[in-house]
Amino acid sequence: MKKLIDFLKFTAGVLAAANAMAPVPVIIGGNIVAKHSEPYILSLQRSGSHFCGGSLGTFVSKGVTAAHCYYSSGVTAVAGAHNIKQSESTTQKIQVDTFRRHPNYNSRTLINDIAVLLLRSSFVIDDYVVPISLPAHQNNEWMPNGADVRVCGWGNTSSSSSNYPSELHCVNVDIVSNSICNDRSHYNGEILKGMFCAGILDVGGKDACQGDSGGPVTYNGQLVGATSWGYGCAQAKYPGVYTDVAMFKNWIDSQ
Repeated sequence: MKKLIDFLKFTAGVLAAANAMAPVPVIIGGNIVAKHSEPYILSLQRSGSHFCGGSLGTFVSKGVTAAHCYYSSGVTAVAGAHNIKQSESTTQKIQVDTFRRHPNYNSRTLINDIAVLLLRSSFVIDDYVVPISLPAHQNNEWMPNGADVRVCGWGNTSSSSSNYPSELHCVNVDIVSNSICNDRSHYNGEILKGMFCAGILDVGGKDACQGDSGGPVTYNGQLVGATSWGYGCAQAKYPGVYTDVAMFKNWIDSQ
């Protein structure tokens, strides 16, 4: 039950109080980025309020996010945004027709925490909305230990309080091999196939947090991850946990 209670990175953004050791995503230790420098990112909103992130892949009529961000209706995908609390002329807003979770998603273990957003219409590619490519399909862990990846979102920027930014933040963190992330000093076997870890191991201070769920992790100019879960935010022993997009590439393409 602990995993079920703690895992969702966006849940703490909805709840007024969150346990300090609950898995919850926001960008911690990062910076405001140049406007529209990440033109593939999506803000998923309900009634005009951001609740999760997503990405516009090499298709302009569907997006990628985390399965745990699921709502059956009322979701709008917003592209071209930088400041989500302002009305920006650069934004495009399209209703999500179908929020399709992976059929083998498990809300207890968070395995297969990936979803495809089927949009009512296609985004128009311009200077502010640009799809990002996905890596080739992989059957197993493939990114090297220590590889530098980039995580972006509009999530909480504080590990001890609520501080939700209006402007997009990003942070660079390091891939932590599953064998290390899964040892007894860290997640102790909870990292399952289709997940990867990234952070500053045994140091902490940089991570995703509440509100960043479903948002992009990029590596070598490709979308390699969707923010999934973790114990707390920016904890030294618990790097962020992400869904490995490459391991779901064939399923994403088939939707």
